[in-house]
Amino acid sequence: MPRRPFRASAFALAAALLLAGCGGGGGGDDHDSVVCTNLTFDRAMVTPGAGDIYMDQASSTCSSLDVVILVSNLTGIYTVGFDLTYPSALQYQSYSVGPLMLKGNPSAPPVVLVSPTANGVQVAVSRLGSDPPVNATGSEALISLHFVRAGSGVGVFDFKTGAGDLISESVFDQNGNARPAVWTPSHGGMVAIP
Repeated sequence: MPRRPFRASAFALAAALLLAGCGGGGGGDDHDSVVCTNLTFDRAMVTPGAGDIYMDQASSTCSSLDVVILVSNLTGIYTVGFDLTYPSALQYQSYSVGPLMLKGNPSAPPVVLVSPTANGVQVAVSRLGSDPPVNATGSEALISLHFVRAGSGVGVFDFKTGAGDLISESVFDQNGNARPAVWTPSHGGMVAIP
């Protein structure tokens, strides 16, 4: 029986702390609540055509953004490589392989290499061994990249092509033959980090 008073007082203390942390509950002042605005990615691609590799927003919160790389109507995909550039207010954190490279139950999971650079990331995704190439019918997700807030700002989020491009954006079949992929123009978008 001596434990009951302790439990009751511990419960009362916890309840009081929770109420105090909530600001005492509903005074109606707007300045008491924290405003949360999600990060956003506004894709530039309006209507994907055959072979287009482009980006779209998969999900977002106040502190994170998932951007998916999509492939539209392209056959013979075995290896894909590209580099991205985006505002320094974002920091790359992780990836998840999209269903495109997992088609046909590969004997081994695809190899994924993501290397941060000074102003972006380099990405390579490849199937292995005797696993056959895959075909994108419509728009299918190659990979989703997860970013977290590292500041605030607005800027371009796109494939890095042209001057300063560290790797050539490319798609290859299992024999190393280039596939007719299209990476520019307007295949990225604008990102807002409030």
